[in-house]
Amino acid sequence: MVMLPILLAGVIGFYFLFASWLRIGGDFFRRDIHHVVKRMQMDLSGENEQCEDVALKRLRKRSGFLSRELSYAMEIAQKNYDEFRDYMQVRMMKSMRYMEQGNHIIMVMAAAAPLLGLLGTVTGMVSTFEVITLYGNQNPVLMADGISEALISTQSGLLIAFPLTLLKQRLDERIESLKQEMELGATVIDNYFATKEE
Repeated sequence: MVMLPILLAGVIGFYFLFASWLRIGGDFFRRDIHHVVKRMQMDLSGENEQCEDVALKRLRKRSGFLSRELSYAMEIAQKNYDEFRDYMQVRMMKSMRYMEQGNHIIMVMAAAAPLLGLLGTVTGMVSTFEVITLYGNQNPVLMADGISEALISTQSGLLIAFPLTLLKQRLDERIESLKQEMELGATVIDNYFATKEE
């Protein structure tokens, strides 16, 4: 009886987890995301007049959420620098909301799964005691159903909650890292165009 809600909690939790991975894209698994801003800064510090185009081309060539957002920011700064700061504040807030969309549901499902497993344990033990009341404890075969129900539901709840909790933690760390790199990249672009306007 409890297995269906446990499985449903797992399906919902993993659905939102994979949806977050897909939104972030390849940047979720890459270890070199901190090099994106450094390369862009090196490209923009070049002496030649084409340094903006070189930096923009490199950002577009690399797939991922961070490169896409920074290339978009640079395009906005090239078109109209006066509106760049206000626009980027709004854009970064939307990007953060986009990355974190549905993440709270993952934690709710990770917390609900072991509680549902505990509920299954209680119902399994209740049915076991009902069998003992009716038939006594002389026949272990009759008691096995209730005990197996209790153990399987607990195991299922923990098997869903454990990976969801670990993967959600990894997802939060990656989102925070992307947020910091986006802010740093926006600052680099802002400083470059501010110096250029002077």
